[in-house]
Amino acid sequence: MLKKVLIATDGSDHGTKAVAFGSDIAAKYGAEVVLMHVLLRDEISENLRHVAEVEHLTAEGGQPLSKAISSVPAGRFPADVVFSDEDTRTPRSVLQAVGEHVLKQAEKTAREHGVSKTKKRIEDGNPVKRILEIIETEDVDLVVSGARGLSDLKALLMGSVSHKLAYLSPVTCVTVR
Repeated sequence: MLKKVLIATDGSDHGTKAVAFGSDIAAKYGAEVVLMHVLLRDEISENLRHVAEVEHLTAEGGQPLSKAISSVPAGRFPADVVFSDEDTRTPRSVLQAVGEHVLKQAEKTAREHGVSKTKKRIEDGNPVKRILEIIETEDVDLVVSGARGLSDLKALLMGSVSHKLAYLSPVTCVTVR
């Protein structure tokens, strides 16, 4: 019987599907869900790259990112991410705001799929190491992650997070496509 399910998501399509799939499993067993996001320090998606470009352009123009974000073209970055001036002072605060947005959406999805108890965790560091640590500290029974995330090029060269988890995890791992 499953008591606790860890769902790791980076906000990618596969990560979002993992949230839905893992939530369905957790709801069926009445399990708690730990939603986890590791700050995207090494993996810059096209959307985040565009935000960085906008931030640079606005810095040159003297306008803070929080006011310029509305000029980001539709589909390049989640439209409902709201950045305050505080969120955009440092690269970490931008990554933190993105992580909070990803987990807010994941929690909404989990609730829509019938999960009644969730916990959100934003972590920093190597994604595989952090996930393995959380498996132990949270006493997780199952891990669900996307097959591919935002780091496709790096994964081709060094192996994906999902492959490493499948090999190293002490609990069952489900990889969602």
